[in-house]
Amino acid sequence: MSNTTSGNDTIDFYFDIGSPYAYMAATQLEGVAQRTGMAVRWKPFLLGAVFKAVGNTMPAQIQAKARWMFSDLTMWSEHYGVPFKLSSRFPLNTLKTQRALVAAQRIAGDAAVAPFARALFHAYWVDDLDVSEPAVIEELAGKAGLDGAAIAAALDAPETKDALRALTEEAVARGAFGAPALFVGGQLFWGNDRLPLLEAHVRRIREGEKR
Repeated sequence: MSNTTSGNDTIDFYFDIGSPYAYMAATQLEGVAQRTGMAVRWKPFLLGAVFKAVGNTMPAQIQAKARWMFSDLTMWSEHYGVPFKLSSRFPLNTLKTQRALVAAQRIAGDAAVAPFARALFHAYWVDDLDVSEPAVIEELAGKAGLDGAAIAAALDAPETKDALRALTEEAVARGAFGAPALFVGGQLFWGNDRLPLLEAHVRRIREGEKR
């Protein structure tokens, strides 16, 4: 498991596949990494547990906000030029989905998380698949070049549960209250729309280092 915190040369991306705004942010992280020269650490956490820990609630539970979200997400998908379809299963209990990601990390290392997460995001937010189903998880893991059977077998393992719990607690301890939560050092950037602010923050840090 990676360290709890990082310096100003790393972006920590805490995410849940069930968050549509985390999906939007995930489609942009490769470009952010290239422009900033920073590594991105993909850190799966359980959003529902974060909400419970901090007393927050999901936006879709508020009817007016739920209607606004669909329009907003459609505009973001058009702005980014990425596919998006509001899942017929939204909101989804992503406990096993998030466990699958930490299982992949334990089995195949940190580098396995990003491609697997992208496959799960696309499956849920574009293909409208039930990414909480072990059979779907296994298939998508295989398509991401991972041992799908091993990951599916590890979904209920105590070490998998502990790893997801630890990442969730880590995010809350750092100040996260929703998804996506991105950190550069101790600075939190919450939400897909904060990516430009994150890049501006990095530029200020770099400029300060040159003085």
